[in-house]
Parts: sequence; C-alpha cells; structure tokens
Amino acid sequence: MVGCTTLRNHWKKSFFAAGVVAYGLYYAKTSYDINQHMKNICADTVAKGKVCEKPKHVVVVLNPAANKRKAERMFKDYCEPILHLSGYKVDIIKTTEEGHIKTWLINMTVRPHAIVVAGGDGTASEVVTALLRRKDGKCPIVLLPLGKKSTTALKYLSMKPENKLERVKSLTAALQPLLEEKIKNESVMKVDFINDEQTNKVLASKVVSSTSSSTPIYGLNAFSWGLLRDLESITDKYWYFGPLRQYAATLLNAFSNQKLNWQLSTDFVYTPPCAGCSNCIPSEKKSYFKKFLTRMYTVRDGTNTVNTNAYKINTDCNTQIKGHTKANQLNITCKKNSDSHLSELETKVIDTLTPGIEFVKKVPQVIKNDLEANSTLKSRTIRLLPKQEQHVTTTKEAHYSIDGEVYDVKPLSIEVIPNAIQVFCN
Repeated sequence: MVGCTTLRNHWKKSFFAAGVVAYGLYYAKTSYDINQHMKNICADTVAKGKVCEKPKHVVVVLNPAANKRKAERMFKDYCEPILHLSGYKVDIIKTTEEGHIKTWLINMTVRPHAIVVAGGDGTASEVVTALLRRKDGKCPIVLLPLGKKSTTALKYLSMKPENKLERVKSLTAALQPLLEEKIKNESVMKVDFINDEQTNKVLASKVVSSTSSSTPIYGLNAFSWGLLRDLESITDKYWYFGPLRQYAATLLNAFSNQKLNWQLSTDFVYTPPCAGCSNCIPSEKKSYFKKFLTRMYTVRDGTNTVNTNAYKINTDCNTQIKGHTKANQLNITCKKNSDSHLSELETKVIDTLTPGIEFVKKVPQVIKNDLEANSTLKSRTIRLLPKQEQHVTTTKEAHYSIDGEVYDVKPLSIEVIPNAIQVFCN
C-alpha cells in the first residue's frame, strides 16, 4: 500500500527511474550478447585453423571520422582482433582529408594480399577509384559497414543492422569471406565528366566512350540524381526527430516547391548492352614486370577467364539511341543480367511525384526507397546532358550522388566495366 501511494504521489520520478532502469538492462543485455558473439567468432577462427603459416599482409584504410567518429573504436574492438587471430600482418592507414587515400593507394609500391575498407560509402568510393586508376592488376578489397549508412558494403551482406548487436554481427560477417578466401569479380561503373567542347560532339555519329575532361570516377553501387537524393541529403538536418528524422524531412518538405528540385531535365544518348566485342573490350597489354614476375603479385587473377568475345565484332555495340526525359528521380546501377549473365547499366526513371497530398500518401514508399519506376532502360554506356528549364525556380543547387559521394550536376558519361575489381564476399 505504501509503495502504491509513493508511486501515485511521485509518478514523474517513478517514470524517470523506470526508464533509466530499462535502459540499463537493455545496455547490459546488449553488451553481454556482443561479448558472447565475439567469443564465439574468435573461438571458431582459431578452431578452423585460419592462422597462416606465413603472415599475409593486409592494409586497412580507416576513416576515423566515419559514423560520427565511432568507426575507429568499432574496428579496433570487433575487427582487428579477428585479423590478428587469423595471422594477418595488419597495417592501418588513417585518412586525414578528402583525396588523401587516393593519392596514397595510387603511389603504393608493394601490393598487399587485400585492402580492408573501414569506413563508409565515401571511403569505399575513393579506394575503388584509386585501385582502378593504377591499372597494374587487381587487389581484392573487403568492405566493412562502418559508415553511417554503408550502402555499398551492405550490398554484399544479407542483413541490414538496426542496432549495435546487429552492427557487430555485420562486421564479423563481412570479414569471413577474407578468412575463407572467397573472392568475387565485380563490375563497376566508370564515370567521366564531359567539358563543354565534348558536349557539343556527343550527338555526333559515333559515340566515343573514352573522352573525358578529367580523371574518371569508379563506383560499385549506384548513381542517383533527383528529388529522392535531395531528400536524403537533408535528412540529417532534422536530427532532433531522432529515428523519425526521415519522415520529418519528407513530410515537412512535401509541399515545398522552392527548396527541392522536383523535376530534372536531361538529354541522353545510350548504347545497348553488349556481351563483349573488339570494340568494348580492348586487348590487354601486360607490362614486362607483370608478365615475368607474376610471383610478386600476392593475389593472382585466377578467377579470370579468357573472353573469346574480345575478338568478335558486334555491329550493334555502338548503336546510338537518343532521347530526352523529364523526371523526379534518376537511378543508375550496374547489374548482371539474370538471363545472359552479362553486366549492364540499368537506368530507372521515376516521374510521377508532385508536391502535395499525393506525395504524402507515398511517404512510406519514399522512406523505404520502394517507389516503382515508370520506365527502365538497359545499356552498356549512357551519356547525360542536363538541361536547365527556364520556368523552374529553386533555391537549392542540384547535385549527383555516386556511391554516396556528392558531385555538381554537369554532363557526364557512364560506362560499365565488367569484372573490374575483386571483392571478398559470399
């Protein structure tokens, strides 16, 4: 009776105390589960005999600023012990500024057994771009989902972590293919930005995919441009809504016609998918170093097969298909065709979103990124030539997103590069 009277007279303090106790129990349970999971993983690693007779060298590209500066601590707590137990010699390279890791990898003299990417989508994009600019053989990579979103890394895992325990499980799961030497060849998107002089030549009779005004950018995940990308970029501004910030960003801008770019306009020129021919698969010129000193390469390209199509001529390979589109969102991904097993670009166009009540009704699909595309086209290459509509007034600048990295909207060319990089994944 006394206890009930106390709760009734001090219900606010009682409610607060109950919340603190509940959080304490949840934190203790999570910590216990994580410790048990790490004990099991470490025990399995040792029991399966993963320890190398001769230590293999791995380079860890660590972005300390990733995930609100939590990435470094999580790597050292849950990833580094597994690498050491497996007998790997680990060198950690911390990124200090944008572009730092690109320069370091391009100038790297000794190629390691693998490169472990400990960061988010931006770090993964820099590593992939740097490795493909080297053009001296493939160095497999491991993608750890240590960023805030880590869409690129989670692409290779059958899980989407919602709490700390699931995040730790995703990290240990991402390392298992490295310990088991499971390597997969992955195709990438090669993005070249085009200058004004080249833009005037795009609609000529022949498409030349190699012309560019700067060094290319390579992506493993996706190219995004439009309303949904803009909404995603402003989500963090509504941090005070906590887990509901995505809903807040979408709903509070559902009627805004000034802050968001509701419509994009672009000309495009694309070529149809090709299984490979003498035009799109140039003959490889191996250097003498790679030809005669192959043992210097710690990872050999044993999974590669000779592409017999490289000697064939496909008359449709350079066929141009031109068009124009006005849409809300444009998504381009690099996928493998389930029927022909060839890599191709898949462009999805969404053009049915308008500010107002109709957009509010589609908020759940927008949050889950589950909006159905109105049209889809498949290609080997595609060029986008953005157009500025005279009647469109907006205070927001337009940007592209390539694997989470932001770029100004300008003419560009995207080309699929089959089996360009190796990824440790199941």
